[in-house]
Amino acid sequence: MRENRRSERFVVPGERLGVIEEFDPGDGTYSEDGTIYSLVSGQVHLDLRNKRISIHPLGKAPLVPMEGDIIIGQITTVQDKMANVRILEIDAKPSQANFTAVIHVSTASQDYVGSLNEVFKVGDVLRAKVISVKNRTYQLATTEPELGVLYASCSKCGSPLTVQGPSLGCPSCRNMERRKIAKDYGSFSMY
Repeated sequence: MRENRRSERFVVPGERLGVIEEFDPGDGTYSEDGTIYSLVSGQVHLDLRNKRISIHPLGKAPLVPMEGDIIIGQITTVQDKMANVRILEIDAKPSQANFTAVIHVSTASQDYVGSLNEVFKVGDVLRAKVISVKNRTYQLATTEPELGVLYASCSKCGSPLTVQGPSLGCPSCRNMERRKIAKDYGSFSMY
């Protein structure tokens, strides 16, 4: 009996590979509700001796957000209870893939937030923590002081906003706006 076997089977992210009763998830895989899925594109590798299934990526495996990672992202849509974020960096490394994440109103701030429209606007660049990857949905939080908006533009004239007391102010048109800002707001440059 062969102990290791490389399958000719090529898989893409999210493809079902088996169940945890048959194999332990190895490199390039993850398990959810007892089912093992591919995390990356590549060839299936079965370690029959150790009952482990892995994916050997073809080429360099893309960086994938994992629970606990710190990301830099840009707000793409904002609703009362949910905002969508395009992930630009994962743990200070540029994201080559087009990952989208969500922030729920309950994970935006330690303070009460009635609507995410009060603390985020489309185009804001923020630092957030990945708190869940359940159902292949990346869920973010910005509750800690170092998390939140790093760069924001004035919603009236488009100029970069600066910290002015507890709010952000526009030096061009004097508009004042509220955001959930990171303690190092302004350290990120869009240009």
